[in-house]
Amino acid sequence: MKRLLIIAILICSITTVFPQNSSDALRYSRIFYNGTARFQGLGGAFGAVGADFSSIATNPAGLGLYSSSEFTISPYLRMENSSSTFNTETNRDNNFNIGMEDLGLVFHLSGSDKSSSGFKGFNIGFGMNRQNDFNNRVFMEGTNNKSSLLNQYVDILNNTPGGVTPQMINDQYPFDIALAYNNDLIFFDTVNHRYMNDARNGGLIQSKTVTTEGSINEYDFAFGANYNDRLYIGATIGIPVIRYSEYTQYREIKNDTAVHYFRSMTFNQQLDTRGTGINFKIGLIYRPADWVRIGAAIHTPTYYGNMRDIWSSDMTGELDFGTNSASSPLGSFDYQLTTPFRAIGSVAFIIGKFGLISGEYEYVNYSQSSFSATDASFSDVNAEIKNKYKSPVNVRFGTEWRIQKFRLRGGFGYYGSPYQSSINTSEMYVASLGWGYRAKHFFVDMAYQWTQTKENYYFYDPAYIDPSQNTYHTGTITATVGLRF
Repeated sequence: MKRLLIIAILICSITTVFPQNSSDALRYSRIFYNGTARFQGLGGAFGAVGADFSSIATNPAGLGLYSSSEFTISPYLRMENSSSTFNTETNRDNNFNIGMEDLGLVFHLSGSDKSSSGFKGFNIGFGMNRQNDFNNRVFMEGTNNKSSLLNQYVDILNNTPGGVTPQMINDQYPFDIALAYNNDLIFFDTVNHRYMNDARNGGLIQSKTVTTEGSINEYDFAFGANYNDRLYIGATIGIPVIRYSEYTQYREIKNDTAVHYFRSMTFNQQLDTRGTGINFKIGLIYRPADWVRIGAAIHTPTYYGNMRDIWSSDMTGELDFGTNSASSPLGSFDYQLTTPFRAIGSVAFIIGKFGLISGEYEYVNYSQSSFSATDASFSDVNAEIKNKYKSPVNVRFGTEWRIQKFRLRGGFGYYGSPYQSSINTSEMYVASLGWGYRAKHFFVDMAYQWTQTKENYYFYDPAYIDPSQNTYHTGTITATVGLRF
């Protein structure tokens, strides 16, 4: 599971008619590069190694190290495990997923004669690299003796400047508060002139299931060149395609006889996001000596000019005197998203014909993400992004050793917290092992990659509830088959 659910402080679209928020910006800006089994076996530390199709997504200069044409295909099997602890109660869930990490074709064109100086070769590559995988499921449940989601709803209604009349609720809060009001889960007290709910002191079993699906697949068109077997340069035009779906079910069930009238509530939400972007990458690898390579690459911000969200929700409320249901309208919104600039520095040490050791550092500042739209202002959301996120430490290391035609590999990656505050961390740790077999016109690689990340997930506003402490483990088996010609 090379992706993050991030902080998810879900305030259930309470104050807006469209759901774009800072967590959405982080989800599509934070990239955990997938790719070939060799790429994953080295922990993704390929910026100065090159001659692997996946490198065109990080440092396209790696394309310059090809000396023949090549076709690769990399299917995977992913096993996802999640565990959650909410108010001392622990739950677990599992999910399986199969797909394609990459599919690529490289054409090699010979350059000047080996005995003369100049460009020794040119390479053109195109194909698909998976950047993020969003497929996951987590179940959280526990007893809450402090609050209900309905507390947040009534406080919003009671504390809105100028007040909110019952007639205004459907227009202003059609996707959440209106559903609770129409199900009689919240009501207006004509004596005290305030909105109220029957479970304001908790006494509830609360649960939430979050199921996410989709990916970011980038379609890359790249060019690389080799100058005198010392300098390698490359450039990539990337077209990332976002496909993201989220389904959540939140439940509250009465667990205390002191709660009157209220029995249960079920709140379902669905979100579907689609978008296509474009970016440009340039890179170089310099070999000052045969035993060392130094790499550098920069990635322009990715501009998604046609983002579209479609969402809806429904709620069922059970009270002592009956059960009601209500559904929202279908919401949709078109907007634009710009993700941050990236820079990657890398180094690889070549140990004769025996193996290599590589490492790289990635700079990216998530506070640079921003939303825009022709018919709406995102000034508040963009300000929240700037205040909430920062530039984390992202590092990757890898090694490969040769035993005749066989290869043994290992890798490690660390993706630091993107948050400025300590309310969440979402650090990710990656470890991998792999092997490969190389023949003259054929090769096969296998890799196993393990990831772990933790997060504090809030069912609703953190001012009302303690977090569910979630841990995600993913094991991915990737196989790459390649043909040289």
